[in-house]
Amino acid sequence: MNDCPHRAGGRGRRRLRLPEVNPPDLNHAVLTGTLMGDPRPGRNPVGDPVTLLRMEFPVADPSQPQLLWGWGSFDVEVPEEIASRRVTELEGGAPILAAGRLSERWVIENGRSCKRGVIVAALIHSGPPPEPLDELLLPGGRP
Repeated sequence: MNDCPHRAGGRGRRRLRLPEVNPPDLNHAVLTGTLMGDPRPGRNPVGDPVTLLRMEFPVADPSQPQLLWGWGSFDVEVPEEIASRRVTELEGGAPILAAGRLSERWVIENGRSCKRGVIVAALIHSGPPPEPLDELLLPGGRP
């Protein structure tokens, strides 16, 4: 394992707990799109095994939402306990929904170190989003 100075919880450091979020559902992202390639094995910043997914999605023109502006992409980091149940059947080109918390990871691109956004998944759903969506994303359905 590399001891990157930018990695949280590097070797020899104790893991810190995040503060309780109040209100509880802050920093919750839901992304639907298409898997750009097959899932890849990886490690999170503290060295735990994860599965890495790269998703793409259409982006609408803000002034004319019915027009396609371009394509965006995002990385999804799926913890092993979720990946072992939900990711084995995925392959590139599959429709996918990922929900979790937004974070950042240090990566090396074109020989330079930079931060890249990532969703740390709490939920992965393959195929088109289910109806109604709130029953999948909110434990117990609507309040």
